[in-house]
Amino acid sequence: MLWLAAGTSSQAEEMYQISESELTTLEQDLNQLTKSNATKQDLLTEQQKQLETAQTELAESKKTNAETRKLLESANQSLKELEDEAKKDIETKTRQRNLWIAISGGLLYAWIKK
Repeated sequence: MLWLAAGTSSQAEEMYQISESELTTLEQDLNQLTKSNATKQDLLTEQQKQLETAQTELAESKKTNAETRKLLESANQSLKELEDEAKKDIETKTRQRNLWIAISGGLLYAWIKK
């Protein structure tokens, strides 16, 4: 009697009938979905590995580019210093040449005036 009283206070679930062929079809569909899910999970894992590899390669590439940029900046600085030294050498040699021209001219003039 207690059971009967408890049963009447709760909501009754509706009952559905399913044939064995429908149950088999549902089981096959579930198995197929499980396999498909596993395949997609494997693919996702592989893609995650590829992404991590690509990110690592990108980081290495950025590092290499930064190092190359530093080397190029250093080379440019060295070239600028060499260019500045060459300009100073040219200016010095030009002054020396002009001085020798002036001295030669003075000596020539003095020699002619004798």
